[in-house]
Amino acid sequence: MDRHKSFLIVALVIAALLSGSCTRRSGLDTGEIREWAKAEGYVWSDGPDEIRTQEAFFDYIDGAAQPIIDLGWKHSLFGVLEKGDSRLRLTVHKMVSPKEAAALFDQNVFDDTRPIDVGERAVSWDRGVFSKGILFQKGSFVCELVFEKEGGQAELLDLASSLETRMK
Repeated sequence: MDRHKSFLIVALVIAALLSGSCTRRSGLDTGEIREWAKAEGYVWSDGPDEIRTQEAFFDYIDGAAQPIIDLGWKHSLFGVLEKGDSRLRLTVHKMVSPKEAAALFDQNVFDDTRPIDVGERAVSWDRGVFSKGILFQKGSFVCELVFEKEGGQAELLDLASSLETRMK
């Protein structure tokens, strides 16, 4: 192989590596979640924790990860945000495809929820001051937002809609 061909091959390999490193990861990462929270006026009191290995996932949710992994889990983000008297718990799971995300969504819907218009499928619940939440699926993501303290359903819907726009 002559020098010119060797140079071209090396240049193509370098270009491929650089283009791969410049592309966004599929889904949300901690930087994007931090930006979203800041834009919404929230500060992190815990997290966001980005979990990317099955072992870390088991440890993080105390061994209860297997059903989610079996459905096609890729990675998760967890955290708690605060603004004023509001305390919001956030969970985002990235699954291998929208089909697996829909299955995870279905497994997490319970009786006292009502359908709402966020993402491809969504439900909300209101169990009083300390438990209001939204669960939604968009593409390969399943996201849960839960107020653990003060916060209204309208604010929760606005947050879910805002977060949904960042999911690709």
